[in-house]
Amino acid sequence: MTIFLAKMIMIHIDKILIFANRIYKVLKMYRISDELDLEGFSINRIGDVIYRNKNSFFFETLDFFVIYITFEESEVIVNDLKYSLPKNHLVFVAPHKKIQYSNGCMDNIVIAFSSSFYEKSVKDSFILNSRLFFNEKHEILITPAIGNEVALRNLIVNRLNLYREKEHGIYLAVAHNCVEILLLDGLLALEESSSSFVNLHSTYIETVNKFRVLLQKYYKTEKSVAFYSEKLFISTQRLSLMTKNVLGKGAKKVVVEKLANEALKLIENSTLTISEISNELGFDDEANFSSFVKKNLGKSPSELRVKADYTKQLIKNN
Repeated sequence: MTIFLAKMIMIHIDKILIFANRIYKVLKMYRISDELDLEGFSINRIGDVIYRNKNSFFFETLDFFVIYITFEESEVIVNDLKYSLPKNHLVFVAPHKKIQYSNGCMDNIVIAFSSSFYEKSVKDSFILNSRLFFNEKHEILITPAIGNEVALRNLIVNRLNLYREKEHGIYLAVAHNCVEILLLDGLLALEESSSSFVNLHSTYIETVNKFRVLLQKYYKTEKSVAFYSEKLFISTQRLSLMTKNVLGKGAKKVVVEKLANEALKLIENSTLTISEISNELGFDDEANFSSFVKKNLGKSPSELRVKADYTKQLIKNN
């Protein structure tokens, strides 16, 4: 009888552990997706991202920039082109790419971030809109990492884990710094590579990159495409033609998306009132701002703030 009870207890313990593991994975899955939506930044093992994706190896980068850190060799297919990723390399993937992680280590790291998360200055805009992500020859850019796996883990992964439970603003500042380190390492490798990269800057890409840098500087005060086309000495029609060719969207949509992303960031992460955010972003009044947010983000500013506060509390409790 004692042996029978012991076996029954062990069976129940196993079931509890299995259930607890499932709950943990669900919570982790929730954390990954909401962290990216809320903060504009996430860092995860590729295995965890695949699990969150319902065990699918197919992804779309959407509006996010992606950096893979490969600790082991792997393969990806980007927009139907296969790439072999060597060990200890950095892989830079622009927004709006279709990716299939076809073969490789589940412990490789994927970092995703939005332009609004990274762009804090004109310098940031130049880096983000450089040949690292935008060129006409390759779907992705692969460069050697500076240092071995241990150095990479200590510099990026372990460092972010150390600050994850610290004050939230400090963690995001460290995250921005880590992304910048990887981008600068990539730029250094790009400059040291063969001259075959020199001709990657087509006229379209150069102009669109300049447009995005100007937009980062003036988006709060200048919302018309005409302002930017005049700065670039081209017509509004030609600027839109260039952005459609490079980014897949017209210049007006680029301006609107930038403004909407910045509005969302302030609504979710700042202590400013809705009226103050409206003034900060150059709107005439709060009503116009609310209409703009509702039209482009699907919810009113107050609804977005309530949702963000609820999500923050869930992440904090988990």
